Amino acid sequence: MKKWALSLVAALGMMSSAAMADIDYGLEVGIRQQSGDFEGGSTKSQMGLQFGATAHFPISGPLHLRTGMLYTQRPLTVEGTPDNKVTMNYLDIPVALMYKFEEYAGVFAGVSLAMNLDKTADVGTVTDVKSPLLPILIGASFKFAPNLGVALYYESASGEAAKNLKDYRAVGANLLITFD
Repeated sequence: MKKWALSLVAALGMMSSAAMADIDYGLEVGIRQQSGDFEGGSTKSQMGLQFGATAHFPISGPLHLRTGMLYTQRPLTVEGTPDNKVTMNYLDIPVALMYKFEEYAGVFAGVSLAMNLDKTADVGTVTDVKSPLLPILIGASFKFAPNLGVALYYESASGEAAKNLKDYRAVGANLLITFD
């Protein structure tokens, strides 16, 4: 945990330096609708939260590298008697190529390195959690005011996330507060 805190402080220190003046960075907070599959049963999608910091590093012209650190909830309800709500929380580090049409709009695609922080279940325990996950990420971001905007995204993590839980998918919307 100390290594993560040190990494976060170092990343924030780099973002505030004068050498990084061309970087667009900000805070994101939002909701996501999460779904997935359970082997031998059915599931119901659940709402989760996502928040953290992101940055867009210019590469060449309209191409940018979009990255950051986001706390992400990945809940799912396994139907049964009784229903079992399973929540796995992750630290996501998205790495995506972003194409900015204008200063206020762009699309991005890439992956997110998702490292499991904790897991809970209403009934029993969550076993054999896979970490890291590597979900595919596709999205768009738009500013509707100089320092406010929204990021819309779709995420797909094929394969097993934990024992009998697989093929997680999510759509989400995050409010952007930028510091350009």
